[in-house]
Amino acid sequence: MLHSPAMTDTNLPAASIPLPLRGAEIGSFAHDTISRRLPMIGRRVRDENDLAPEAARAVAALADEMPDAPVRPLRDPGAPDLALWDAYLAPYAGQSWLQVPWFVAETYFYRRVLEATGYFRPGPGCGVDPFALQKRLGLAHTRLDHEPGDMAAAILGALWGNQADLSLWPVGEGDGPGGAYLLADDTAAATDLIVHLAAVRARVDMILDNVGAELVHDLALADALLAVGLRVIMHAKPHPTFVSDALITDVRLTMGWLAELPSPAAAIGARLGAALDAGRLELRDGWYWTSSLAGWELPADLRADLATSGLLISKGDANYRRWLGDRHWPYATRLDHVLAYLPAPMLLLRTCKSDVAVGLDPARMAEAAARDPQWITGGRWGVIQLFRHGSESGISA
Repeated sequence: MLHSPAMTDTNLPAASIPLPLRGAEIGSFAHDTISRRLPMIGRRVRDENDLAPEAARAVAALADEMPDAPVRPLRDPGAPDLALWDAYLAPYAGQSWLQVPWFVAETYFYRRVLEATGYFRPGPGCGVDPFALQKRLGLAHTRLDHEPGDMAAAILGALWGNQADLSLWPVGEGDGPGGAYLLADDTAAATDLIVHLAAVRARVDMILDNVGAELVHDLALADALLAVGLRVIMHAKPHPTFVSDALITDVRLTMGWLAELPSPAAAIGARLGAALDAGRLELRDGWYWTSSLAGWELPADLRADLATSGLLISKGDANYRRWLGDRHWPYATRLDHVLAYLPAPMLLLRTCKSDVAVGLDPARMAEAAARDPQWITGGRWGVIQLFRHGSESGISA
């Protein structure tokens, strides 16, 4: 079944929906993630945190059961999302980490980390972010590298900030991918749409991804949007996930960090603080953003709310995968055929860290593959793709 019992909305892509990526595809990036990367992240959580002995054992056991053990329901009494996760996992009862869809396995893994550390239970781990050290180090190594006021530069900065992904490149374990090559570039169309939206004082929603360099540049983009008269809503995660994904507390902390730097960063931080106080900038979170659900499984209330937005800005690889259902779409599939279910236009800013993509030009793909064998997963290539709601736009140039 495509839809969880918890969902009430059945809007689907216009194109026929292919199979999801799974870790069982030997040699794939998904297989490497489930069999190697996620257990390594679990062991790093154990090593980087002062966990109670029971929590340390639980985290180690989680890492050790991957990838061949069956996934199981959460054992987290009293957690506010327990019923949701029972519904998400119900279709996969008895399946192993490798057999369930990759996106399900990843989101479930990070939720299991919180179960192990006691994030939602009374005790020493309650409310403690197990990835806080990596987040702090990521912010300490961040700088803002463009002047405010240039919308195109702000969009580009928000895109390449997505290279700073601590689940792939932990601080202190080597440099990130480096390089910056565009596979699709709809910047001009996006800036034109933003000018139109500014004229009518519309709302823009940003679906956030990582803290550190990415969030700093996302805040710079929010500042640019606010400067032209738009209202901005930033959607964060309700609990720690994917190592460096932003919580509302991370957004507030980063705004304060900006305000303490020399100008122009300090001026950006001050303007954002004033906009937050005035209600022109709003911070929200919600359980959907940490769920295993596809984009076309938006809860009806969230879908209705996002339908009032003039533009959705989706940040990062995991959000991109969600909107595409993390499925085996042919890369040249028309963007509007997949995203036809969305209730509003969407600007996708994503560096490629997984082999999921649509809307790509075959000639550009061939050029990328010739230059870089890891072009679709290595984080050196990115897309700026604009879906115009109800439009007939095809492959991005």
